[in-house]
Amino acid sequence: MNTKLGKKINEGVSAEIFEWENNEKIIKLAKSRSYSQAMVTEYLNSQVAWESGLSVPQPFKMVEIYNRLGIVFERIYGNTLMDHFLNQSLCSFNTKGNIRGMNYKDVPRITAKILREAHRRSAENMPFQRRAIICSIEEAKHLTPSEKKLVLDVLNSIPIKQQLCHGDPNLNNILIRDRDNKALLIDWMYASIGNPEADLAEYIITVKYGKSFKNIPGGITDCINPIREETIKAFIDEYTKLSDITYEDIDAWIMPMAASRLSAGIIKYDEQRLLVGEVRKRLRKYN
Repeated sequence: MNTKLGKKINEGVSAEIFEWENNEKIIKLAKSRSYSQAMVTEYLNSQVAWESGLSVPQPFKMVEIYNRLGIVFERIYGNTLMDHFLNQSLCSFNTKGNIRGMNYKDVPRITAKILREAHRRSAENMPFQRRAIICSIEEAKHLTPSEKKLVLDVLNSIPIKQQLCHGDPNLNNILIRDRDNKALLIDWMYASIGNPEADLAEYIITVKYGKSFKNIPGGITDCINPIREETIKAFIDEYTKLSDITYEDIDAWIMPMAASRLSAGIIKYDEQRLLVGEVRKRLRKYN
């Protein structure tokens, strides 16, 4: 028996998170051998992020236990930014106070700042962002071959950049550390070198159309819907203030990233329908 492995504290599609070494660290353990390469990729990408000086948990090493590959990370005690967003959404409508003095508009501002911190960097030996997006668009569900070709033509007309991108910028991948309220960016499995605008567009799409929020009691979605657009505006305002990227630069990536997201197997039918509508609405000006 492996005495370093503690209780399970979380899990995702491809991995489970356990306490490690008397709660001082955690281990992200692949659910099966089929996810081994994903673990290797995430470990290498996490090392790049850590060595670049970004606000991320330290990756210590890779280990194999019970025929499963895992990554040992520094343990961060805190809550995700999604937890804070949901609490602030409720507080805005139903209660008199809020957590840590935060307003729900602080959530997109924190997101913009931590993504901008990553986007300032470049790195060698990282995956090529554009290639992965092209593959996702080619595999997109509910779009015709001619629609996919036109989306790819639009994507290929956008100049390529060489900046570090996270690849999965959702609120569950940002932790707020308890001891100092510092934001840390986790889950670097899909990191790449490319255009920051792709990260920004993906974040906007998930806020605008996301239906797959985890662990949400019934009725809370009704509180989220009225503040989606305000959240997006606060995010764009903050990021454009911190960089030379404009709203128009970000908007150019909405259609390619919406089409790319249609290849994901985890999104629900309602979100798929909205994404297809977004892509087709934007394609009209090219017909």
